[in-house]
Amino acid sequence: MKSFWAIVKLTCRNAFRSHIFQLLLLLLLLAVIIIPSTVSGDGTAGGFIRVSLLYSLSAVSSILALSSIWLACHAMTQDIDSYQLHMVVTKPVSRIRIWLAKWVGVYLVHLILLVLATTAIYFIILYKYNEQDFPEKDREKIRNEVMVGRRVFWPKRVDLEKESQELIKAKIERSRARGLDPDTSPSAQDKMLKEARLEIMSRDSEVEPGIPKEFVFTGIPHDLKKPLFLRYRPYVGKIASEGQRMTRSLWIVGIPRRVENTAPAANVFEENSRKERYMYTPQVMSEYPEQVMSGEFHEKVLPASWNAIAPDGTVSFAYVNYDEAQAKQYFQPGDGPQLLVEVTGFFENYMRAVGIIALELLILSGLGCAFGGILTLPTAIFVAVSYMLFGSIAVYMTSQDYLAGAADHIGQAIAKLLLLVVIPLQAFEVSGQVANGEVIELAHFWALFRSYFIYRALPLFVLGMILYRRRELGLVIRK
Repeated sequence: MKSFWAIVKLTCRNAFRSHIFQLLLLLLLLAVIIIPSTVSGDGTAGGFIRVSLLYSLSAVSSILALSSIWLACHAMTQDIDSYQLHMVVTKPVSRIRIWLAKWVGVYLVHLILLVLATTAIYFIILYKYNEQDFPEKDREKIRNEVMVGRRVFWPKRVDLEKESQELIKAKIERSRARGLDPDTSPSAQDKMLKEARLEIMSRDSEVEPGIPKEFVFTGIPHDLKKPLFLRYRPYVGKIASEGQRMTRSLWIVGIPRRVENTAPAANVFEENSRKERYMYTPQVMSEYPEQVMSGEFHEKVLPASWNAIAPDGTVSFAYVNYDEAQAKQYFQPGDGPQLLVEVTGFFENYMRAVGIIALELLILSGLGCAFGGILTLPTAIFVAVSYMLFGSIAVYMTSQDYLAGAADHIGQAIAKLLLLVVIPLQAFEVSGQVANGEVIELAHFWALFRSYFIYRALPLFVLGMILYRRRELGLVIRK
């Protein structure tokens, strides 16, 4: 192991001699100091914390990701180009050990920088936050909404495929009832299915004026003794950021009340199988319809004393559109409404985000070593960056709901195949979750580790080590 740690130390020492690494290190220092110290958000305590966290963590993650790829490729190719590896392999040191030592050295450098950068960001943000003269009401709100780790629950959604098929069936029956012969060819069926999906999604997202729309959340612990937070963002007239205005709405929560079953049981089996019955009492969350700005996020607090969680772990809400112009309101599926429950404190959630960034750097360092051990420096960097870009593009392609023609279908099929072998950087983007006070689940960390490190990155590392071990050094001697 003495030779292993000697190579690790040499790799760390050579890292700081690289001019590109020094430039990236300067950018990292600027991101750590300048961003938290200069951003102000929208003038509120919540806006300040969110923007500071989002921009700072995103900048640090991006800079260290680029640095990991560059330094790993540089560390592997430099020894070959400078003929140092030709001398090392004459010693009783295997190339596999050299490869692993390079990987560990590159990763240790960036892990230390990550810890230092995120620690500095954490304390700078807290210092700037405490230095600001925010009202106590805003501070209390930010402690509940941002400086916390909250689990997100989503409402039940309609079965899109089932509802679409039923809608198509109903349209075909109506056409035949009018004496028409609808086109049932595969291409026509595919077009009808797309149109039906869009119609169902549009119908599920809209709220008619004066007609309550129900949202049911499931899977919430029944014995929870903490307040619930309802986050939502309504749109008026259309789902677009421009043209939004003030509107009115009212939230109603259903409080479950037990209904005693006083009728005597016919036998012991009926007694044992008898279920408790509950009815819901409506409880308005505000005295009058509230005036809110559409197109922006809003949160409402559901106190624990209301006991709104039913024994089966469900919470039911009704949303009423009281828009003064009688316009429809809309909810985007990705915007909520959401129900949030506090799980961890801010520091623990922040450290979980740092852990996921550290996992990203571990993978990128290994990929850089894998490509750098068998290719020249420019080619290795190009291949590594292209590999990551393919992952990002594949995620975008697979997320498209509407496909216009055969080319889109083929592109999406290729993207799905690519995602079996590539690693999208978006999967490691967690700064938005921390900035919104959403807990980073440990299960999510394990899923990333299993899917991207074990199943995708590790085979590439093994292949890179095998090819590096078999590489003929005499073929790369420069005159």
